[in-house]
Amino acid sequence: MTTKQQDLEHVGKFLTDHTQMSASTSSNYPWIFTAYYTTDKDLNLYFLTSPKTIHAGQIATNPKIAVAIADSPQDLMGKKAGLQMSGLCTQLNDESKIRTALKLWRTKLNVENPDYTYESMQAGKISGRMYKIVPKKIKFFNEHLQEEGEERLIEL
Repeated sequence: MTTKQQDLEHVGKFLTDHTQMSASTSSNYPWIFTAYYTTDKDLNLYFLTSPKTIHAGQIATNPKIAVAIADSPQDLMGKKAGLQMSGLCTQLNDESKIRTALKLWRTKLNVENPDYTYESMQAGKISGRMYKIVPKKIKFFNEHLQEEGEERLIEL
C-alpha cells in the first residue's frame, strides 16, 4: 500500500468519525459557515442547507470551497488531529443522487424526523437542499500518526 493510499484511509476514518465541519465560500467577500456532513467512499462530503443562505448563494456563483474539521475540544498541550480541504461544491439536482446523499446524511447523523426526505423537499416542508463537496486537496494532521509539521498535502 502506498503512502497516499494509507493517508486516504486515515482521512476516510477521520471523516467517518466526525460530523461537523466549518467551510468557507467566497464571492464579493469570504463567508464561513458550519454544517453537519456525511461522506461517501470517495471522500466526497454532503451537507444540507437552504439555497437562500449566504454560503449557498456564493456556491451558486463560485463553487470553490475550503473546509476544516477538527477534534473538539482538544487539549492545548496534547496531540492534535484535524483536516483541511479545498474542493468544489455544487447543489445536487438529480433525484437519485439527492436520495442517496440524504440517506447517507440521515443515517450518519441519526436523523429520524420524517420531514427530512426528498418528498418533503419537493413539497416545501423543508428548505434545505443537498450539496456535495468534491475534494481536490486535503491536508490531514494527526499528531498520533506523525510529528507536527510532517503532514502531507494530498492532491486528488
